[in-house]
Amino acid sequence: MLIDPALNKTIALSDLHADADYSIWEGFACQGYPVMTILRGKVIVDNGRLLGSSSDGKWLPRRVSGDILSRPAL
Repeated sequence: MLIDPALNKTIALSDLHADADYSIWEGFACQGYPVMTILRGKVIVDNGRLLGSSSDGKWLPRRVSGDILSRPAL
């Protein structure tokens, strides 16, 4: 990921390329923002424009440890 440290931005839901109607980051003002994302040599996002596809990712199966699941939720 390439970040422009001088870029000041207030995050909008449309910036996030997510299939969701809500984000806890919407409205968050930040200094420094990604201008390019590269995955295994392929440019996925360039200046806010999504160039990648869902087939670019790789599924990584994960398990939650039984030790974590047995604890009370905080």
